[in-house]
Amino acid sequence: MNEPAAGPGVSVPKEGAHLVLLGTVAGPVLHPRRMMSSQAVVVDGAVYLFDCGYGALTRFAASGLRLADVRAIFITHHHSDHNADYVNLIHLAWIQGLTRKLPVFGPPPMQRIHTAALAFHGEDFDIRIRATGRTPPAECFAVQEISAPGVVFEDENVRVSSALVDHPPFAHAFGFRVDARARAQDRSIVLSGDTAPCEAMVELAKGADLLLHEAMYEPGIDAMLASRPYVPPGLRSFLVNGHTSAEDCGRIAQRAGVKTLALTHLLPSDDGLVSDEVWAREAAKHFGGAIIVGQDLMVL
Repeated sequence: MNEPAAGPGVSVPKEGAHLVLLGTVAGPVLHPRRMMSSQAVVVDGAVYLFDCGYGALTRFAASGLRLADVRAIFITHHHSDHNADYVNLIHLAWIQGLTRKLPVFGPPPMQRIHTAALAFHGEDFDIRIRATGRTPPAECFAVQEISAPGVVFEDENVRVSSALVDHPPFAHAFGFRVDARARAQDRSIVLSGDTAPCEAMVELAKGADLLLHEAMYEPGIDAMLASRPYVPPGLRSFLVNGHTSAEDCGRIAQRAGVKTLALTHLLPSDDGLVSDEVWAREAAKHFGGAIIVGQDLMVL
C-alpha cells in the first residue's frame, strides 16, 4: 500500500512529469530527517516549485535539481513552515544567474514578503551589483498576488490552477493543480497545501493522477502535546481545526476519483508516534487506490 516511486538519492528523470517531495513534515519544527513543506513538479526538466519551508533548499540541492531550471514559484499560504526559505531562495536564484524574469505567485501579502526578502539581503545585493555589474534583483522577479481561485499560470509545459482552501485563520490559502504536458505523457498532480477537509479540494482533484494531501492523526497529536513541557492554550484546537485527518484524506481522494493519494505535511512530526502503516491504514479506510506515505526526496 505504501509504495514510493523512488527514495532519497534517486535522480529526477529528465523526461516526463514528476513530483519531488522536498519537505514532508508539519512545522515549524526542527526534525533530523524531514524538512518543512516544499514540493517540485518537474516536467521534461523544467521545475515548478510549490512552497519552500525551512530546509527546502537543502533538499532541492540533494535532489539534483537546479535553480536555473525553475520556471515559477508558488506559495500556498504564509505559515513559516511553507515560506521560511523564500528569502534565501530568491537570493540564490539571483546569484546563480536568472536568464528570465521569474514569476512568483502567492496570496497577500506576497509582494510585501518579497520586498522584505530583498531588503534582508540588501547589503549583499548592493555589494555584488557594484562588484560584478549584475542586474538588480528587483528586476529579476515578477510577483503576483492571488486572492481568488482559477488559472494562475500557463506555459508550454503546465497549466496551474488554484482553489481557495479552508485553513483558518487565513483568509487566503490555496491548493494547486498542475496539468502537465510532458513529451511522453500528460499527467495531473494536485497539491493541497494546508487545509481542513473542504469541497474545494474534492473539485480541484477531480480525476487527477496524483493527489498530494496534508495529513494529521489526532491520537498522535494528543501524544505529542502530552510529551511537551509547555503547550500554548488553544494549540490543539488550532491544529485540529486547520488540518485534515489521514482518514478524511482518503475520503477526499475517493470522492475525487484520483489514481494515487500521497500523504505529506505529517502531523504530528515527532518520531515514533505514528508509523507509516498507521498513516496508510487510516487513508485506506475510505480510499481504494494506491497510497504513499511521503518521505523527503521521494520522486513520484
